Amino acid sequence: MSRRGFGRCLVLLAAIFLICISPTAMSAPGGVSVFQVSDDLTLEAGTSISFEWVAYNNGTARLLVIPELLSAVPERITWTLEPSYAVIEGGGGCSFYLNLSAGIDMYTDVVPLDIVFKITDMITYESGEVEHQIVLRAESLYGHLDRENRIMGVWENFLPEPLDGPWGAFGLSVLIWVTIGLAVMKVVGPTVHRLTGKTDSRWDDIAIEVLRLPLTLLIIAYGAISSLGILELTPSMVTDLELTYMVILTIIASIVAYRILVKVVACYDREKCADRKDGAKDLLVDAVSLLGKVVIPVVAIFVIAGLLGVNLGNMILGIGFLGLVVGYATQNALSNMFAGLQLIFDRPFKKGDRVPLSDGHTAQVLDVGLLTTKFLDLDSYEQVIVPNALIESRVIVNMNAPDLRWKSNVKVRVPSDKDPRAVEELMMEASRRTPQILQGAQAPVVRVSEIKDGRMLLTIFIWIDDVANRHLARTEYRKNLVSVFKENGMEFAVPRSQVWLIRE
Repeated sequence: MSRRGFGRCLVLLAAIFLICISPTAMSAPGGVSVFQVSDDLTLEAGTSISFEWVAYNNGTARLLVIPELLSAVPERITWTLEPSYAVIEGGGGCSFYLNLSAGIDMYTDVVPLDIVFKITDMITYESGEVEHQIVLRAESLYGHLDRENRIMGVWENFLPEPLDGPWGAFGLSVLIWVTIGLAVMKVVGPTVHRLTGKTDSRWDDIAIEVLRLPLTLLIIAYGAISSLGILELTPSMVTDLELTYMVILTIIASIVAYRILVKVVACYDREKCADRKDGAKDLLVDAVSLLGKVVIPVVAIFVIAGLLGVNLGNMILGIGFLGLVVGYATQNALSNMFAGLQLIFDRPFKKGDRVPLSDGHTAQVLDVGLLTTKFLDLDSYEQVIVPNALIESRVIVNMNAPDLRWKSNVKVRVPSDKDPRAVEELMMEASRRTPQILQGAQAPVVRVSEIKDGRMLLTIFIWIDDVANRHLARTEYRKNLVSVFKENGMEFAVPRSQVWLIRE
């Protein structure tokens, strides 16, 4: 026997026992006894509960039992009655369940429920009824305090006529809450600002700027909603108002989260806060703002849907499928956007830096966007727009980092019979005549690289003051080297070629 079957047998035996000893078990023509099993009569908002009745056939005839709910159920409670009917053999039994589910916006109420079991003898067609009544207590998630005609929900209404009624207390309470909210905006904020004005950190200023207006709106909204309890409102209306307050609270919280996200990213450092011309900071704020505008509203929608008891399961599946389709269709744009975000956060280069292009040309960074980066080709003087995904997928070289200096070399060939030290001195003299080549700690170094075919190859390694001057420096150095060689009678090596003559 399965566990479920064994459990049903135990319930049936317990039902027979309770029928014998329970005065609440009711009998109907045909020898059917029906009694209630469940004792819990409380239904909380946003939850479900089941009530069970067991019908037992005391006779031998086959009986048809049909349950029916006679009472009206509040619209915020859904119900099902299972099974809708049952045929019970003699000596057998069956369980009936009344399943109730309360919405998240269910208000506190007492609901009497009448359920009747219609019983028909399937041989003689005699019929009868067994009626049960239960009293269901529905409990709201939101409390309802006794605030009627009390100022701020606390003090007795002391206003003169005609303001001594609930509307007078309500109007004065709202006025007090508005005053408190404005005081927070106009008094508390500036006071905290003055008290923390001598500190070096700007986090206090950011906190005041971000929280002042939302906190004021939150205080006024809370005061207005709570003051409505002063009026003679029905429990359902009070629940709706408090649920509205929770929705407003969620919206304000999402606004605060977005403002904090943008402000903290924009002012994560005091120097950057002061530098309002920082283009990278603007790009970072734009990127974070874009993400915040998408993520935070989605989270807020899910929270509000949960408060309202809306099931977003099917919507999530639809959005997920739509997201796959859209993602596949826009995969290039998305890859460029995420690559752009990585470039903005990592900042491998900034506006004005020089980087090599894939064709070997040198370019200057003009603008770093979310999808593309614009360069100025310094060799052809053309604007080049490169998708960010292509930049992020290869090695990035920043000629301006870690500083503007540039290291290069120039090769010189002289006859192998020349004194290397004399040639080295002349090469150093040419570097000293070139203003773009650094001296001192970054003075050039000459090395003999090769001796072959009667020629000697010397290489001078030089530091150029600015990467932008690298071509000019190499050109000027070669000119100065020619002049120095002529002044000192030094010659460059002439390429040699061997010719073999075969005579017959």
